[in-house]
Amino acid sequence: MNLANCTPQRALASTQYCLADPGREYVVYLPAGGKVTVDLSSAKEALAVEWINPQNGRRTEAPPVAGQRRREFTAPFTGDAVLYLFVP
Repeated sequence: MNLANCTPQRALASTQYCLADPGREYVVYLPAGGKVTVDLSSAKEALAVEWINPQNGRRTEAPPVAGQRRREFTAPFTGDAVLYLFVP
């Protein structure tokens, strides 16, 4: 992840916890897990999807998604979660 290009982007995620380089990379925190809606309107390419469990550091890949609209994601495990979306 290129943190130098990312800034807080509260309006892009329904949880309001989003660090992003819109169109390229998004890191979204879900403090209670569950579902989140992310605005990917700036993304012109497909994005890879990865879930990170902050409790144990395990990563889970999910199928890629197209950008250019709002998308809903559901954490594949219980508890807090991190969603990482990026252009591969």
